[in-house]
Amino acid sequence: MSLTELTGNPRHDQLLGLIGENGYMNIEELAALLDVSTQTVRRDIRKLSEQGLVSRHHGGAGRASSVVNTAFEQREMSWTEEKKAIAQAIADYIPDGSTVFITIGTTVEQVAHALLNHNHLRIITNCLRVAHILYKNPRFEVMVPGGTLRPHNGGIIGPSATAFVAGFRADYLVTSVGAIESDGALMEFDVNEASVAKTMMAHSRHILLAADHTKYHASAAVEIGNVSQVTALFTDELPAPGLHKILKNNQVEIVKASPSD
Repeated sequence: MSLTELTGNPRHDQLLGLIGENGYMNIEELAALLDVSTQTVRRDIRKLSEQGLVSRHHGGAGRASSVVNTAFEQREMSWTEEKKAIAQAIADYIPDGSTVFITIGTTVEQVAHALLNHNHLRIITNCLRVAHILYKNPRFEVMVPGGTLRPHNGGIIGPSATAFVAGFRADYLVTSVGAIESDGALMEFDVNEASVAKTMMAHSRHILLAADHTKYHASAAVEIGNVSQVTALFTDELPAPGLHKILKNNQVEIVKASPSD
């Protein structure tokens, strides 16, 4: 992943990128991924914490509020062509006249752009950034819940957002995730955002999962479901054999979309 240089130190930039992408990581994970000792990681975390770039936790480090926007913007710029290809494949899958849930994230924002030529969609989203892309289309009905607005990604969360979503039954849910574990678990970073996503999953006839290849190697803390619940996985690379077998055994359609398609 190409990261904007933040510190001038490649290892520190890589460490910031990992924490920005995953929300929280423990020292052992970071040491393994960076191929350095745990003592080196502790020193790096201490330095970056002193600069206000990460928050130190017992046994690991998490995002500092000052780098959340940076992390989101980095994700926005990362693998853009892959995300556009995935987004177009999802848009092609959704027929006109559908009711569609859309969650929060850089990939689903690309889906929103790809849906603009559709007709007569009813869209329920807890992401203001998605709503802003779609609401100007006079052929769409765009609905957003009330709740608490997250400054770093435009997400709307909280009990009222979850309750609003629970009042609908959607034909399709378009969602990404923070990570897909090798056993098929779908993981997210934020417990509050996860609550709305889980409710959308429970109230959708078909779940369309957007996941570029980085999601197979990421880690996140909050489980929102399993790939066995998904109708179709849209990705730029086929998953590893173990995960591929789980998808096949659960009749999950795999749609491989790449920029060259």
